[in-house]
Amino acid sequence: MPLYRGWKVALAGAGVNFLVGINYTWSIFAAGLVDQKGWTHAQAALPFSLFLFCYAFSMVPAGQAQDYFGPRPVISLGSLFAGGAFISSAFYLDSPFTAALLWGGLLGLGLACCFSSTTPSAMKWFPPEKKGTVAGLVVTSTGLAAFVMSPLVQRLVQVSVREAFLTSGAFLFLAILLLAQVIVNPPGRIQDLRYRPVGRRWPASLFDLRLYQLWLVFFLVIGTGVTVNSHLVNIMRVQSAFERGYLIVAIFALFNATGRVAGGLLSDRLGRLRSLTLAFRVIAGMLVLMMVARPPLLLAGAVALLALAYGSLYSIFPATVVSFFGDRNFGLYYGIVFTGLGASGLFPYAAGVLFERQGHYIYTYGLLLATTITASLLLMRIGKTSRFF
Repeated sequence: MPLYRGWKVALAGAGVNFLVGINYTWSIFAAGLVDQKGWTHAQAALPFSLFLFCYAFSMVPAGQAQDYFGPRPVISLGSLFAGGAFISSAFYLDSPFTAALLWGGLLGLGLACCFSSTTPSAMKWFPPEKKGTVAGLVVTSTGLAAFVMSPLVQRLVQVSVREAFLTSGAFLFLAILLLAQVIVNPPGRIQDLRYRPVGRRWPASLFDLRLYQLWLVFFLVIGTGVTVNSHLVNIMRVQSAFERGYLIVAIFALFNATGRVAGGLLSDRLGRLRSLTLAFRVIAGMLVLMMVARPPLLLAGAVALLALAYGSLYSIFPATVVSFFGDRNFGLYYGIVFTGLGASGLFPYAAGVLFERQGHYIYTYGLLLATTITASLLLMRIGKTSRFF
């Protein structure tokens, strides 16, 4: 029996998301830049912060582009940006600011083109009761990527961080370009999405306060995961004298991926906002534990559970947006919410600056705990006015 076309699209989308998940190995590249190129920890955090900013704020135009042109050409363009980010910055590693601009800017554009197209195109092939599950499956591979890639990236970086950049860029470009050819919207929707009146009104949901409340919640909580991940190798080295931090990067990736599947399934059964509340509580608890954890196994356990909750956000949030506003103009609405990830890029850089001054991550954990608690309180406010709570 032939495989349903929607599952082909979903699997290809998962493949693209797996490849773009290389950004979760950044702490390995960062350690190589510090050791081999003499970068400071703040300088090594800057490319990732710029990447988050460009990635998230490119999601709105990228989402609109895939709504209009369809996912295939947008993802194909993303392959060029993603591969070019690693290849071009490889020639400027002796100039941290230039390398940061090239890597962060181009990779941000590339991943926005890919990520804004894979999940929406897959979800459009399935009925409402399966959208959360499908979203979870498609985004799971992004978190799983670092689990597979971390040992490979570590080996490449140990040989030469420059060669690691070049190899990664060439592979990204070719593999994403091939997978892009499979990813298309359902035939019946192409006409609806592409041929709208030029003078159409702005969608009514753009004036819904909940859209911007969700943005603020996303911004406040998502920075925890990206900050811990981008500094993970150094966190393990400083707090536990554990030198094989790439193994913890792999563990973070595995639980991040598991959380994306679990989040999609949980949100379909428990409800969107209740699932988010549970994830926030786990994140807050693990931050408190990380403040005092010193043994490698205890710290790794806290990181794993934090990654589990963090990963769930990437499947619960898109399902929440669909539940609130529908899947028409989903690329625009989720693109707006997703810009919160770009703003959260302030946190990894701030963590680098705080570490350079203090030599530890206690103040960073405190900052992230405060933002998570604030997000939880705001979520409660949304829940009081929503039937989805």
